[in-house]
Amino acid sequence: MTTVAPTPTVAGEAITLSGVSKSYVTAKGRLPVLEDIDLDIRAGEFVSLVGPSGCGKSTLLKIIAGLVGYDEGTVTVGDRAPREGRDDIGFMLQQSVLMPWLNVSKNVELPFTIARRRGPQVGERVNSLLDLVGLSHAASMNPWELSGGMQQRVALARALALDPGVMLMDEPFSALDEFKREHLNIEVAQMADDLGKTTILVTHSVTEAVLMSDRIIALGVNPGRIVGDITVDIERPRRAHMVGSDRFQQISNDVRAALAEGMKGGQP
Repeated sequence: MTTVAPTPTVAGEAITLSGVSKSYVTAKGRLPVLEDIDLDIRAGEFVSLVGPSGCGKSTLLKIIAGLVGYDEGTVTVGDRAPREGRDDIGFMLQQSVLMPWLNVSKNVELPFTIARRRGPQVGERVNSLLDLVGLSHAASMNPWELSGGMQQRVALARALALDPGVMLMDEPFSALDEFKREHLNIEVAQMADDLGKTTILVTHSVTEAVLMSDRIIALGVNPGRIVGDITVDIERPRRAHMVGSDRFQQISNDVRAALAEGMKGGQP
């Protein structure tokens, strides 16, 4: 059945994880990846997950998205259990994964095509999203004609297409140079403020996490577990000059201290 694309009105949704544990089966037996994760994220909050490789950051993101299951505990996103294919959850990956045979506008329109949504509102929504990410001038361009930063902007617009209440971002800026990365950090943080989406960012960069987030969840390893929950009490909107402030550096140090303690407490 074909439906008309909705007018964007959705704000953020709350996320709750209680006692969540996850392990994978390997040739050597079960490998614990996450252990007893308790986490409450308020509607509209911007939260970053930081930690060393192997601490389960991406796995936790996929659990919230409904892409992988978990062994124990409960997870709710907007008062419902996670499920693959929910259109109220947007997912943005490290790579833009644009369809090379579609131009920019058609790539952003793709979620509507998959959901069989038609009507003039679709075109209006695509145009407004391209304007939001500053790519109205590139609507007819092909993906290979775009810089890496522009490709990620297209991916962001596509993730926002169905107006999700939750945005999940798995290291979306890691392949960009430092200047482009910081520029997009600030733009996406501003966008999160304006749209009110609940946003979870996975990143290895403490600076990026502090610059963008309301809270930072530090994860330890062996198995992945929460070792720090740090509030970022820096005024919004965020600006590049804030990186040099004493408070920014203090919060960064608090995050690094939590990560250091998490490494000490891990099992060999």
